[in-house]
Amino acid sequence: MTTAVHGRSAAALVMVLAAATCTATGCATGADHPAAVPAAPPSSATTSPSAPTAPPSPATVLRQWEAVAGDHFTLSAEALQQVSEASAAGDESGLRSGCQQLHDANSIGLQRDLPTPDPKLTAELQRMIDDMNTATHACLRFILSRNTDDAGIYQDYLARAVDHLQRAKVILDADLAEK
Repeated sequence: MTTAVHGRSAAALVMVLAAATCTATGCATGADHPAAVPAAPPSSATTSPSAPTAPPSPATVLRQWEAVAGDHFTLSAEALQQVSEASAAGDESGLRSGCQQLHDANSIGLQRDLPTPDPKLTAELQRMIDDMNTATHACLRFILSRNTDDAGIYQDYLARAVDHLQRAKVILDADLAEK
């Protein structure tokens, strides 16, 4: 996957999850939250009623989420690179750190930004997070015990997590293509 494609994919995933923040918190207009509605101006013949404000567009909501959640995809990619390099170099400390960072970026960071506005996208990302969680725990167990079963579990669940992420990107691309 090229950097440009990865950047677009991460940005697109980030944008979709921004809508999740809005859905989860309400991202309400003033009409939904009376405290946010300004007091009516004094009655006068020269005052015209203000037009109601439209809710933010899906693209705007997605960009807002991107500003928050996009970092999780970047941190995950960086942690995965660290795991790969540390493993190749036999650097146990780097491997432990990379596995922990990979766990935290997904099982804590990205998890916090779910759900998305699309239940199918949310489901794929949740499966990815769950598989990444299993993979990173197996990675950390392997460091402690050197049990080759844990290394196999890490590899299998990491591959599954990547598959879910790729399916999530397909869903996201379709969501963004709909008019």
